[in-house]
Amino acid sequence: MKQLGGLDELFFAMEQPNQCMHVAVLGIYDPSTSPGGKVRLRDIMAHIRERLDVAPVLRRRLVRVPFDLDRAYWIDEAEVDLEYHIRHIALPKPGDWRHLCIQVARLHSQVLDRNKPLWQAYVIEGIDNVAGVKPGSFAIYIKFHRAEVDGEASAQILRALHSLISMPEHSHISRKPILADAMPTAAELYARSAGNVVPRVVRLWHAVSAATLKMSSLAGKVLYNRVAGGSLRERLLEQLAWPTEPVRTRFAGSVSSRRIVEGVGFDMAKVQRVRKWVSGATTNDVFMAIVGGALRRYLQECGDPLPAGLAAAVPASHQDILPGSDRGNKVNQHRVPLHVESESGLARLRAIRQSAEDTRQTADVIGHDLLRQLADELPTRITSAVVDSLLGDYLNIVVSTVRGPDVPLYLAGAQLNRFYPIGVVKNGVGLNITSFSYCGNLWATVVSCRKMMPDPEVFASCLNQSFDALVAEVEREESGNRITADAAAKPRAGKRRLAMPAASQPEPGTAPHHPVRARLSAKTPYRNA
Repeated sequence: MKQLGGLDELFFAMEQPNQCMHVAVLGIYDPSTSPGGKVRLRDIMAHIRERLDVAPVLRRRLVRVPFDLDRAYWIDEAEVDLEYHIRHIALPKPGDWRHLCIQVARLHSQVLDRNKPLWQAYVIEGIDNVAGVKPGSFAIYIKFHRAEVDGEASAQILRALHSLISMPEHSHISRKPILADAMPTAAELYARSAGNVVPRVVRLWHAVSAATLKMSSLAGKVLYNRVAGGSLRERLLEQLAWPTEPVRTRFAGSVSSRRIVEGVGFDMAKVQRVRKWVSGATTNDVFMAIVGGALRRYLQECGDPLPAGLAAAVPASHQDILPGSDRGNKVNQHRVPLHVESESGLARLRAIRQSAEDTRQTADVIGHDLLRQLADELPTRITSAVVDSLLGDYLNIVVSTVRGPDVPLYLAGAQLNRFYPIGVVKNGVGLNITSFSYCGNLWATVVSCRKMMPDPEVFASCLNQSFDALVAEVEREESGNRITADAAAKPRAGKRRLAMPAASQPEPGTAPHHPVRARLSAKTPYRNA
């Protein structure tokens, strides 16, 4: 039995009917790679059943303390009802990409049942008219509660659920016994809650003391680096990447219970080409530059202003995650401006790279785990109230990139061709754009509220246009540099005429040869003195 951390409990506290706190993925599979060329539902269930022990989140469920006197606990169940967790549906004809996105958005709007392990999967057939998808392919939408895993951990769990070979690996050999947790009694839960009071107060004192020292260190750095002009408050807010004035966009305010989902794909080779062109840039920086350009185009098309302080929350994990590890939420979020005021994609990328570097330096000063430490010790009600009151003014958008495998993955013999990560939106933060790199492509998914973004296909077009414009700008600079280099390497015609013939070059250590004097010497030889 394992108790939830502060961030884990916070995600449960923030869950409301209009904001479901779960993350998901949508994978599209080609069954022609399986030995029989077909994959049935029972094959998928058998494949997942063999991997229930690899990912602990597939077995554990929530147990709350009576009257919420303490944080809840995870317990491992011996048996998981796969017929409940894995469901089979089909799209109506024509079964194109728009129908698939609408169906996934409906599934993503439904809250998970807290009385069972907090995950659910849907096998979706009837997607034959999706562009670029082979006939007979199927999709799988699977979601986990955000309290269980962060983006990196969910990606690792899904990697563990797949195989590196197309041959099905499940067998009929009896499996080893499962060690499950016994259901705790109310008396045991009360006793655990009472025993946690004193240690938590001590840990809270240490966390507050550490936070005070770190903020003092940051204030000293601000005083040391302070330039002429601007108050100390403005310099401190600038160092914390906190806006001096609240930034409001169409993605602020309360979200509805209806979601939109849209996905696009980018050529990873072109993404890496752009990344290498700007020194020090990361793949996440390039993706943020693409998102910034798309937001600029979309807001202009909607007739909205372009706020100069528009920024995104960028999740950053600072621990290695192994398949099957049980680490919970240990992710931090950095605020990085998107620089939507810049029309040039490369100028935006360079500005984002510098802003991200400044944010990382600030995080090094105050610590990467400060937020998690405070959330672990403060009462959840206080943490939730602070997040709800400040988060909407701090940012309205979440942008993240998760690195995936470069080799094909298989599920029950079917090859995974596309992999779309699907994030969370909440009140005040109504837009989430997450990308996942897989087999030479960067698959990005847009999640928002339908009233905030009623036309997701338009935003998808803006993403593609922003990416194409950024790549074209890099190609223009590369072409210009090649022309300049060729012009510099090409010798001038005047110097070529003045150059001496090879035969007339003097030997080392001899006097220079003069052709006029040579001719005169041949006609009128000098006498010896």
